[in-house]
Amino acid sequence: MRGKVGRPESPQEIKKLNEPRRKIWQSGLFLVAVATLGMALKGIFARFVYLHQVSVDALLVWRFALAVPLFWLGAWWLNRGKPKPPLTPRQWQLCMLTGGVFFLSAWCDFNAIHQLGASVSRMLLYLFPALLLVLHALEYRRLPPRLQMAVFAVAWSGIALLLVPGWQGGDIGAAGVAFGLGAATCYALFLWLSQGVMREIGSVRFNQLSNSFTLVMMALLLLPGTTVAELALDLPALGWMLLLVVFSTVMPYFLMLEGVHRAGASEAGIVSMFGPVLTVLMAVSLFPDERLQPLQWLGALLVLLGIGALTMARSPARAVAARKA
Repeated sequence: MRGKVGRPESPQEIKKLNEPRRKIWQSGLFLVAVATLGMALKGIFARFVYLHQVSVDALLVWRFALAVPLFWLGAWWLNRGKPKPPLTPRQWQLCMLTGGVFFLSAWCDFNAIHQLGASVSRMLLYLFPALLLVLHALEYRRLPPRLQMAVFAVAWSGIALLLVPGWQGGDIGAAGVAFGLGAATCYALFLWLSQGVMREIGSVRFNQLSNSFTLVMMALLLLPGTTVAELALDLPALGWMLLLVVFSTVMPYFLMLEGVHRAGASEAGIVSMFGPVLTVLMAVSLFPDERLQPLQWLGALLVLLGIGALTMARSPARAVAARKA
């Protein structure tokens, strides 16, 4: 490239021309959008793993066994040179407790994906902001504002429409719905319990320790009942598993964390609400058995509108939403 007088542009001029492009790639909202895409792919990757006859328990054991070392590596890199004061007994207890609650959430979530598919299970999971609203109402012993209660009712009416007969041949099992609601409830409880300790020890260190306790729970409760044959993955299943771990578990967390830091929780929360939309669209296009009837589409829209309104109004969990990736 040449300047106005025919001479090559200086490095400073070239840098100035490339600055807008660099700002887009490095902006907080761009990082949040990439993290949201990764989280949206979780149900898709899981369904591809299930196609290779991998059980839910085996998937969970592999997922956390591969992800936790990467979380430790990321925490070491991000916290290098920073002081690491010892944790108090209470902080250790909270890390253990949240690790156990997240184990239950993940176990319910992947069972819901297995039984309901990626689309409906995502809609159920994304009820967690509404359930978090209930937990905070119980904590402070007062009803939420009327507007939030109205939005809450809209979201649950959407779930009612989403579960009417007609999806997957009219068969939505009660067990799958229970798993989906259990995943949302446990995730809301996890976020509610983790807010205080995350402020005290930092989200990166908290995620490192809490995920480690989740892996311990997997080893104690799931591994003894999982045979060696179940844990053996063929090459395609291993490939999908690695994609699930890297792009839908570890990477979204760190990208979302940095994106929230740069863009702010409010803007990040709005962008992240497109996650379930992406999941539904990809699931419907990739899997023949994931077909929503008009009433289900209306229900999905009501859920997204309701939860989106709650997220924009007030969501204490925005900064750690990537933990469910």
